[in-house]
Amino acid sequence: MAIISLVNRKGGVGKSTISINLAAGLAIHESRKNNSKPVLLIDMDDQLSATITAMGGGFSEEFVPVITADNNYPQALENGYGASESLIVDSLIPRKRDQKVKLFRTNKARMENLEASLKSREEADFQLTYFLEPIKQDYSYIIIDNPPSAGMLPMNSLVASSHVLIPIEPDGLSLIGLADILRMIESVKKTTNPDLEVLGIVPSRFRMVRRQSQDVIGELERIYGNLLLPYIKDLADISAATTAGYDVYSYSPEKSQAYRCVSNLVDAVLGKLGAA
Repeated sequence: MAIISLVNRKGGVGKSTISINLAAGLAIHESRKNNSKPVLLIDMDDQLSATITAMGGGFSEEFVPVITADNNYPQALENGYGASESLIVDSLIPRKRDQKVKLFRTNKARMENLEASLKSREEADFQLTYFLEPIKQDYSYIIIDNPPSAGMLPMNSLVASSHVLIPIEPDGLSLIGLADILRMIESVKKTTNPDLEVLGIVPSRFRMVRRQSQDVIGELERIYGNLLLPYIKDLADISAATTAGYDVYSYSPEKSQAYRCVSNLVDAVLGKLGAA
């Protein structure tokens, strides 16, 4: 199994969209196997965008019980409890498969205070690691969507993870931000999680018509060529799927650009993990 964190200190780079579609794609891949295990998607961002989308999107009311649960994931995590099946629900993705991505029942108000609560605990950086220990072998993959920061929540995710994906928007400042993220990951490897691996860099919201985007992609290929994964284009179908509470696999035709973008990324991740 693999635990994959998506991190970037900048917001608006597509972390949640990639998390949702990566989880859906991995779930589809697993559903073709005999005795397959489910995929778990963990939402560490207090905006809960990944959870809301996976539960039908903002125009649906199906997400409301999942983000206002009394028995919820942030409460269990901040109190030092281990994860249990009572905290887990089926999402709605992938829409066209019976085997759904799993989510934690959560609570938006508690998520807003989770970082401060974790800071007060001993071994603060390891709380998510301890929390996942009772259940992690029940899943083929665990995908963690993180807030845009370098704080306690992404740090917990990195310590608990086996792999990291870094979505970046190819603009003029992204190379500087990427270097900062890689330094943070290297620090985690040296101090708390020596087995952590960078799975790859995912250029997202990419527009070929932008000269700046092309220049940044060129620099990424030159400096980080071995880490560069298929990019996610800035396509209307991808945005529309997220707004509607769908994964791209269920929303877009197989021959569409959106479907191919997401499918190429998932295939590349599986290849890097040796699971294709």
